[in-house]
Amino acid sequence: MGKEIDWEVRERAEELYVVDGLTFDQVAKETGVSVTQLKNWSGAEGWREKREEYRVNKQSVRSTVAKLRKQLAQDALSTSDPQKVFAFIRLEALAGRQERKIDEAPKIDRPALFLEDLEFIASLLKDRDPEGLKVLAKNFDVLIEQFKAKHAEAT
Repeated sequence: MGKEIDWEVRERAEELYVVDGLTFDQVAKETGVSVTQLKNWSGAEGWREKREEYRVNKQSVRSTVAKLRKQLAQDALSTSDPQKVFAFIRLEALAGRQERKIDEAPKIDRPALFLEDLEFIASLLKDRDPEGLKVLAKNFDVLIEQFKAKHAEAT
């Protein structure tokens, strides 16, 4: 039975990281699992790749839904068919609810995520390209300053 609970925690941690976009620190706080263990699970199961795939798929779905909404609106306007008008109104109501949920969702800590990504890159370079790690270390302050400047513009 203990293994089932471990798998449930592990699956929840993966969902928080991949789907919700939380950092390892945030996932650790939510699940009680150490950051080190989360990184081990992530590396073994490809969480970073899954997160990127999820992001790309989510973006594609949003684009498709936007096109469908536009087409449904045009159909409702051009035909004045009560069923199409009703379908459009229902879809817009659902979309409005979804948008409110997104606004209420936890915000992603982008600076923490950035530092987490840098740690990941540094650990890879340490094992695979020590000279690359030296280049990263030499340019670390510049990277941080550029990130801060870009992040300040976005806010």
